[in-house]
Amino acid sequence: MAKIVVDNISYVYPLRDGVGLKAIKNLSLEIGEGEYVALTGMNGSGKSTLAKLLNGLFKPISGRITVDGISTSDENSVFEVRKKVGMVFQNPDNQTVATLIEDDVAFGPENLGLPREELISRVDYALDAVGMSEFRGREASKLSGGQKQRVAIAGVLAMRPEVLILDEATSMLDPEGRAEVLDVVGKLNKQGITVINITHNMEEAALARRVIALRKGRLAIDGTPAQVFSSSLLEACGLSLPPAAALARLLEETCDFAAGNIIDEATLAEEICRQLR
Repeated sequence: MAKIVVDNISYVYPLRDGVGLKAIKNLSLEIGEGEYVALTGMNGSGKSTLAKLLNGLFKPISGRITVDGISTSDENSVFEVRKKVGMVFQNPDNQTVATLIEDDVAFGPENLGLPREELISRVDYALDAVGMSEFRGREASKLSGGQKQRVAIAGVLAMRPEVLILDEATSMLDPEGRAEVLDVVGKLNKQGITVINITHNMEEAALARRVIALRKGRLAIDGTPAQVFSSSLLEACGLSLPPAAALARLLEETCDFAAGNIIDEATLAEEICRQLR
């Protein structure tokens, strides 16, 4: 499985008259094999730019990124990097390339020139992994938003990536669609796929085992959800507590309640019941 090493990278968007907008500034971090990371921060913090750097869509102007030891700046290795690091974007409609679902999922591996047996095997695996096997013969345009995004994930999985990046992939979905996608992502991570979920949603971030918060293109906070949500830098990063954590803090301030490291609803409910006994 792939390990990602980001070593002192910077990235600048070119503007007019030779002026540039520095989106990433001397950033260093590592993401290990099989991690589940939430990458967060306010708009303009550099989250999506970093995602595109990680899979070779952009190249840093300085510093180096390696995926499984392969440099993302090496023109001869870009295809290998993108096979290892798959991306799912915000709008599921913009990721559809074929009318039928099974054809859409087959598009990527088909372009690899794989034998028919291998192609069928990959499509079967990918659709089963996201719970969409029974829909394989349907038209993608008739699916719900959550189902379309699951198909988009299947299309990436058919390429057999080791890292899955979701770039605000649930932001356009209703709560039911968001829950569908996050359930699939959690299961894939348990199977060993490294997950990097770029999100503004702190409830989503709480599902990860590690949260990385960027601020103005720099690393601001890096730790477990509990560590990040208790950080004094959270507000400066334009972030707020998940509702369950915010309620726990409020209960701690207004009554005899020990909030501890509560970050999700289930833990909050359990703790309330325990402390009321």
